[in-house]
Amino acid sequence: MEYINQEDRGYLLPFMGANGPLMTGKTMEEIYSSPQEQLELALEMDRRFPGDFIYALDEGNIFCDVLGVPLKKPDYDFSMVVDHPVKNGEDLKKLKVPDPYREERMARNLESLRLIAETIDKPIYISLQGPFTLAVQLTGATRLLKATIKDPEFVRELLEFTGRVVATYAKSVVEAGVKMISVAEPSTVMIAPRFFPEMVVRNLERIFDGLECWRCVHICGDTTKIYPYILEAPIDAFSFDQIMNLERVMENFPEDKVVIGNLDPVYLLGRSSAEEVVLETATLHKRMDRYNNYLMGFGCSCSNAAPLENLEAVSKWGRASYERIEGYLKK
Repeated sequence: MEYINQEDRGYLLPFMGANGPLMTGKTMEEIYSSPQEQLELALEMDRRFPGDFIYALDEGNIFCDVLGVPLKKPDYDFSMVVDHPVKNGEDLKKLKVPDPYREERMARNLESLRLIAETIDKPIYISLQGPFTLAVQLTGATRLLKATIKDPEFVRELLEFTGRVVATYAKSVVEAGVKMISVAEPSTVMIAPRFFPEMVVRNLERIFDGLECWRCVHICGDTTKIYPYILEAPIDAFSFDQIMNLERVMENFPEDKVVIGNLDPVYLLGRSSAEEVVLETATLHKRMDRYNNYLMGFGCSCSNAAPLENLEAVSKWGRASYERIEGYLKK
């Protein structure tokens, strides 16, 4: 909160997932395989669309990749799971928690993050797949949900394993220089809020306790009944989907934790004009400028095909002074 209140202006957390590769013509795999390419992409993105954080091209499915989950890997978008290999407890026992310093893909990503941290004087922000969402990727949503009733011990062991996977890697990226980690748990919208303490919050505590960084959680969709449970974990911020009314959220949100959000990454940034992006960005800042615990961001990762002029507009106006925003809205 101290960082985002240093100057009398808006602060912006960019969440431009695969926009850089499509813009530069370098494929995801080309960038993932080279720390120097990672650095050059981060520099170019910060030059073209400056924010207040560096959003490195973190590997959204890095855990699935190193655990041997079959993936489809498009050239200019994040990889997608095509099969779920963990059918039962015996399959789970075959998996080992990856050592980030020995597993080649993780170690290379850590080298990339160190290089970016040493070169660019802005906090590095990355998003990591959460333990529950990783569990869904490993075993499939239907199988996991059925197992919560028929085989709760398997579910417990699975979540304990995925929690250790995420926690181990989270510690290593902080050591590499990452300043802010957002744990993304989109799959948790499938479970009733009463299951959150046992199935979600416990692992968040394991990941974040003692971790020397800014700690955030993002969950897509309507999280009205969910985020109060997440606030029981040791987090510094919660990132909200575009469907949420942030002013209503602020009515009951703790003043010592940061609200992040929630420009629409699909219809606004992906399909609207630059003029509409400027208006919506300025309007959201005006609505939220009285809160010291607000950080502008997107409702989720931005479409990789979003027009570049829209990204330039949100970058410029997301960080504009409140005086300038006030003047624009009066026109």
